[in-house]
Amino acid sequence: MPDARDSSPPPALPAVTAEELVQLAPYLELAREIHHDVARVAADDSASAEALVAAVERIPNAERDRVVRAVFERLPTDQQWAVLERAFGDAELRLHLEREHAARLALARRLADLGGVVEQARAERCLDLRALAVGTPVSVGLFGRADVADAVGRGHTASTCARQLDLRCEGDGWFRVLEDVFNPGGAGYFVTADYDERAFAAEHLASHTKVRLGAADGDDLAAFEPCLFPGARLDVATKESVSIGRLHTGFVTVAGIDVFAAS
Repeated sequence: MPDARDSSPPPALPAVTAEELVQLAPYLELAREIHHDVARVAADDSASAEALVAAVERIPNAERDRVVRAVFERLPTDQQWAVLERAFGDAELRLHLEREHAARLALARRLADLGGVVEQARAERCLDLRALAVGTPVSVGLFGRADVADAVGRGHTASTCARQLDLRCEGDGWFRVLEDVFNPGGAGYFVTADYDERAFAAEHLASHTKVRLGAADGDDLAAFEPCLFPGARLDVATKESVSIGRLHTGFVTVAGIDVFAAS
């Protein structure tokens, strides 16, 4: 909720699609107001625990766990506990802590299974896809040039993803395509004359296609590097040819772990 001491107008809310208006008409204003409040308070480094609690308490129970986690993860430890103690009763607090513990334990196990690949990728800002074990699931979110810088920081939560590739590692940098989806979030903010449904159709990878993703040096297959760099153009190689991409790598998840997103 707005701080009475803040005289500056709140940022404008994003436009909604026609489909959203049809589906959410009875709840749209409330949903947008809650989203706006939480985003504004979470982004304000000077916001008090009371302001955060007030924003959280306005959210219906079914949505509270999901939204409070997004706010919770942005706060220093002392404020995390202050918010939890004020926003939740004892039973709900225990449930939240149990879920948080389970989620962190699962994450630790996935990181251990990956054998340091994610940590190395974060340190070097480069994910060498040859280091992944067979069967590892990978998702790559692709963005236009104007949107990719913001997407790298936000990771898989970025709303302007133009295309998403879901793949399974086949070993030595090769992947089997599971899905290749245009406009996965349904927002459509990114659509331009440079990349629309026709452009996607020309690049679309059919399910089960075997590919390498990475950085191309022209059409030289031997020089293709199966590495992903956050913000960089994504190229695709098959055993026969190289395709220079039009979009840029905004996020990469490996076994559900967001590799390059800001902590």
